[in-house]
Amino acid sequence: MKKSIKTFLFLVMAGIAMHAQEAPNEPLGFQKDFKHSISACPVAVVFGIYSINYEYLHNQKHGMVARFDYEAIPKTYTNANIESSGYSFLLNYRYHFNNRMNSFFVGAYARYRQFEGEGMIDDTPFEFTMPDISYGFNAGKKWVWKSGFNLTFALGYGISHEDWDTTPSSGAINGAIRDYRDAYDFIDPFYGEFSIGFSF
Repeated sequence: MKKSIKTFLFLVMAGIAMHAQEAPNEPLGFQKDFKHSISACPVAVVFGIYSINYEYLHNQKHGMVARFDYEAIPKTYTNANIESSGYSFLLNYRYHFNNRMNSFFVGAYARYRQFEGEGMIDDTPFEFTMPDISYGFNAGKKWVWKSGFNLTFALGYGISHEDWDTTPSSGAINGAIRDYRDAYDFIDPFYGEFSIGFSF
């Protein structure tokens, strides 16, 4: 399954890069000279994820993006009834093909994320932390109107490594954490963005 996701995302990114070279002139109402943008993802809130992005555009081509996410994970997982939350910080480089923010882009990202939670198994309560580091490539399109309103869509994928620490530690508790890692859909190196905001 993950191999097919990687193949799909590679094809999407390659298609975006090729299309960007042939991108037509933007219609009236688009603007060239924005250097800053702030945006948030309204859709992720449905999954309990709150995300905010800031981008600075250097020399009209090089986008430097910082992103912060907080995950209020809305349900319990596994027979240990694990309740958890998470936060992450992401740095993303974007190469804008059209010499402006309103452009197709390709880039690379690095993300640090940590999940924290608690549960109970065999009448033993426990707590855990799970740090996760991801690296990968992404591609997408950013639309910026003359008013400053912007919309961004991007997809990416890469590699990740996660580990965990539990208090106390036992074979049963570690097994429950492994089940949690497999059950929660957002513990992987996938990168997605659908955000709206304001450029200035």
